Amino acid sequence: MSATNERITQKQIALEAEISPDFLSQILHGKRPCPKAVAVRLEMVTGISKVIWVWGTPEQIRAEVHKVCANDTKHIHHDR
Repeated sequence: MSATNERITQKQIALEAEISPDFLSQILHGKRPCPKAVAVRLEMVTGISKVIWVWGTPEQIRAEVHKVCANDTKHIHHDR
């Protein structure tokens, strides 16, 4: 992903990370843990540390994703 001025959605993050939007939602709400391999892909897509994805609380993860989705797209990497 390349940086743009467009807002990114959670669905786009999920698809870029090669997971379903439902699985991302489950991670964001603490219903499923984030596997390490998925955390690496999510870090590549969002710029959010894989440490946050694996060991962060659902609240921490949601706050970071909110920053990315709130037009802070300088962290989104479209060039995978």
